[in-house]
Amino acid sequence: MSTVAATRPRASIHESSYTATPTADGWTHFDVTGAKGLTAPWPLLLIGTFMGGYVAWGMYKGMLPAVIVGTFMGFILAASYVFSRAGSLSKFRSRRAPAGTFAVSLQGIRLRNGKVVPVRNIRRLVCRNVQTGTNGIFIGGNGVIGGLAAAGAARHHADAEAYVPISFQLELEADGRTIPIVGSLTIATANALLEDVSHALNRH
Repeated sequence: MSTVAATRPRASIHESSYTATPTADGWTHFDVTGAKGLTAPWPLLLIGTFMGGYVAWGMYKGMLPAVIVGTFMGFILAASYVFSRAGSLSKFRSRRAPAGTFAVSLQGIRLRNGKVVPVRNIRRLVCRNVQTGTNGIFIGGNGVIGGLAAAGAARHHADAEAYVPISFQLELEADGRTIPIVGSLTIATANALLEDVSHALNRH
């Protein structure tokens, strides 16, 4: 079982972790830190705005109207990219169950919301990746439009691939339902949790 730690590990973009703490009442508390994953490049809003104004200033020799228009156009271009990335990343992030704290004993599993699933109702524990695979992306259009569509689709596919390694979650099956215990995990963390939780339930 994992080494007991006094403090919860810091969240990482690409890694997850957990600590297991046995208590005197027979419960083992699992404190899980999920992998955060990529976030939208928000600083590009400022950079794009500045670059738009700077380029316009150089091209039009500091004419104020041109600088204003260039600054605005720089912001629009940067915002279109950043908000598109934010939406793409949010889609894959939202599929994952959150990490958190849960507890296990011979009685069952106490979920993150405090509900206890009795051990007699638990059919099995499952380690699963919640991201759906993409078989292919159809790109239509020619010239600039087709190129932009292809670039956007490639970026979306890359975002999906980036979240696959950190989208494992531990689930239990009980009463004909699948119940997420914790998510946002790497395969190493999910497998270790599966083993430690099974031991805590005395399910060898």
